[in-house]
Order: sequence, then structure tokens, then C-alpha cells
Amino acid sequence: MDLQGKRILFFSARAFDIPENIKTALEKQGAEVDYYDERPANTFCVKALIRINRNLLARYIDRYHGRIIDQTARKRYDYVFFVKGESVSRKSLDRLKSLHPDARFVIYHWDSIANNKNALNLLPCFDRVLSFDRSDCERLGMTFLPLFYMPEYASVAVRPPEYKYDLMFVGTMHSDRYRIVEEVRKQIQKAGGKSFLYFFFQSKVLFYKMKMQQKCMRKVTSDQVHFKALTKRQLLELYAESRIVVDIQHPKQTGLTMRCMETLGAKRKLITTNGRIKEYDFYDPDNILVIDRAHPVIPQAFLQSEYKAIPEMVYRKYALENWLRTVFQ
Repeated sequence: MDLQGKRILFFSARAFDIPENIKTALEKQGAEVDYYDERPANTFCVKALIRINRNLLARYIDRYHGRIIDQTARKRYDYVFFVKGESVSRKSLDRLKSLHPDARFVIYHWDSIANNKNALNLLPCFDRVLSFDRSDCERLGMTFLPLFYMPEYASVAVRPPEYKYDLMFVGTMHSDRYRIVEEVRKQIQKAGGKSFLYFFFQSKVLFYKMKMQQKCMRKVTSDQVHFKALTKRQLLELYAESRIVVDIQHPKQTGLTMRCMETLGAKRKLITTNGRIKEYDFYDPDNILVIDRAHPVIPQAFLQSEYKAIPEMVYRKYALENWLRTVFQ
């Protein structure tokens, strides 16, 4: 892959600083990148309505993308690159393709198609379609490509360990996450270990709505959740201070979450409900424990053993720069 001098129009919804990291990594490889947030706004309401049904905001979204298309119409691009494509319309994509007929259109899905109702309508617009979800790839003929870890997590791996926690969980509260994490925490506590848990909700309104709708949430109180996300620096410090990280993927999702890849990058042990992790070349039962969602059991041997180094070639394979090489090959 040679991106030297290539011009890339890049769209991705903001998720921490991941799009900025992708842009920087592309520029380090010689590309010129114009990045735009795919969402017209990042308020809770806009994000929620897009996920429920983007057609509720269709005119607003199309006007937003229309302004971007107008701003970039006279530029020449080698690639038009989307991550996820949850809000852009088929009409806007068709207009982009007509203005940039020589550009190669590439999309990467880092969410399952089941969670992105807009995705299927857009697939024919792209020359290259990739996804982190192996099941979606098998079903729809997409190219399978796992997620990546960013350089900051590799920097955690080389720091001398100063563990404060035996177990760490950080994530939004959905489905059966709270119950599973609590069952794991209790087992860690019984074994004499210390845990750090950080459940996040984007709004108090959503929290109380879920308490009313979901039986498993009835006993959860507002002081057990947080309505402000941790910063990247805080999360990195938690990785540095924790021996084991917990990952509970959404029941509809089979692809590995970003949390799995961050844990790989930081060289920390992982407890996960995603059994498909055994299909990956970095899987080692000494480092990764797959638990049953219904009845999670944490063996003492896993808690007491240290992280086991994996081959450096396998480790580097999942770094951001190698992920980009595959996307733009």
C-alpha cells in the first residue's frame, strides 16, 4: 500500500478520538485527509434518533451532508472513506460518486448490521466493504477485518505494571451487562481481589426509561451509574492499573469490541462473553477467559496467573497502521 500523495475524503462519527487517530495515521503514511463528522450533531437526541430511524432526521442530515459535498466538490480524491455509514443517505452517496467518479469508495463497519439499519441500503455504493463482524461478512459477502488498537494502548504495555485493581470494567449499561459484571465482581471479591466498575449512561432520561422497561435494571440506583464518560487519559490509567479487563458484548453482536482490541494492545488479561474470540490468532486461554452469559464462572487459576506474551508478529498485526494497510490495499 502506498498512500503517499493520495487524497482521502473521510467520514466517521466521533467516538472518543478514534477518527482523529485514523486521520493522523493516514497522514503519517503520506496521505492528504479531509475529515468530517458523519453526524450533523453529537447531542444525545440526534444520536438516538439516527439509531432508531435516520429518516426522522432525513432532511436535516441531507442538508448537512449537502454542505460538505458542496465544499469538496472541486477537489480530486483518490478515496472516499466511510466508517459505519449510519446517517448518510443513498442520495448523498450517489451525488458524491458523480462528483468524484475516479475515487475508490470504501466503507468499514465497526458495528453489526443488525444495529445499523441504514447500512444495507448503502452497500452497493461502495467498491470495497469491510466489517469487524465475521457473521455479517459470511452472510453478505463483505471482507472480514477485525478492529484495531491505537498506539496509546501499546504504550501502556511497556510501562512497569503498578496494579491497583484485579478487575476493571468501563462501558455503557445495556442488555444484561450489569448482571454479568456484578456476578463476576462478586467472585473476584470473594477471592480477595479488588474491582473498578464504571457504568455509563448518556442521559438520566434514558437511565430511568430502562429502569422501567427492563427487569434486570430495577435494582440499579442512580449512584451506581455515571452520566459523564471517562476521558482517554483516565481510561489509559485504568488499563495501566488493572490486571484483568471485562468485556460484555451486545447479545446481537458477534464481532470483537474495541475493548477486546484495547486489551490486546495494552497486554492485559481479558474476561469476555464473546466465544468467537477463540477463532482469532491472538487467543490464548492463559490470557483470555470466555464465560457463559447465563452462569459466569471465574476459575482461581485464571485470577492467579500472569499475562502470557504472544508472538510479536501477531501482536503488531492488530495495530492501527496495519489495519489501515488492509483497508486501503
